[in-house]
Amino acid sequence: MRQDKNSRIIIFTFLIIPVIHLLIFSYIPIFTNFYWSLTNYKGVGTPKFIGLKNYQRIFTDPQYIKVFKNCLWYMVVAIPQLVFAFALAIVVNGKFRGLNVFKSILIIPYLLNGVIVSTIFIIFFNNSGTLNTLLGYLGIDGPQWLQNLKLVNPSIASISIWRYYGMNFIMFFGALQTIPAELYEAAAVDGCTKWQEIKYISIPFIKNVLFINILLSISGSIQVFEIPYIMMNGSNGTVTPVIQIQQSAFSDSRLGFAAALSVVVFFVVVLAVLLQNIVTKRGED
Repeated sequence: MRQDKNSRIIIFTFLIIPVIHLLIFSYIPIFTNFYWSLTNYKGVGTPKFIGLKNYQRIFTDPQYIKVFKNCLWYMVVAIPQLVFAFALAIVVNGKFRGLNVFKSILIIPYLLNGVIVSTIFIIFFNNSGTLNTLLGYLGIDGPQWLQNLKLVNPSIASISIWRYYGMNFIMFFGALQTIPAELYEAAAVDGCTKWQEIKYISIPFIKNVLFINILLSISGSIQVFEIPYIMMNGSNGTVTPVIQIQQSAFSDSRLGFAAALSVVVFFVVVLAVLLQNIVTKRGED
């Protein structure tokens, strides 16, 4: 009996430290942020309670509605990104020499630092940069990709295809590896084409992973920050919700409004995570 009591004390002692850590650095800041989102807090002085005015402004002011519309570009480019990653996973899932080297090369863009990626594509999209130089060889006068208000957001969003396809590729490849080889062998015996194998075997088996990748793309789109911030600092209409949070909080000293924006982003991400968990549990069942 005494030994059981001592064991409980030891377990409680080891648990209390991470619990305190979670309370101080996670839960208390989250609830404090919720409260600030209902105030006009400016970082100094006593915050004044203003109710839902910050949220009303977010969803009615065209300036902030456009901030969320910019995220749609990142969701749109997720479609070719997923298709490209899936196609590569199908190819790499076969057997050929240098497979491990090929897989390592494919994952490199995902491992690169955001500053390095931004620098590469500032040069790439520059008026006299790589892309316009290549277009010039074809006799095409390339536009100003980062100065044109209609082109800047899709141009920056397109970087996600190159940078994040590696993560999607790894997930697709791992899922494809779990499909029994006997299914493909039976399909080959029945005279199925490669497309029919993909349609009736590969896609149905990895549909949960596909849906999870879609949800990750949605949650990632709403949290985009480093690439547009480093490349443009939010100028030329490239502000995203997280960039707007940073500017409102630290440049404009509107911490209450920034808190409200972060709450909206938080709920979108939480919704995506909940859907992801539901899909994962269904897949396990």
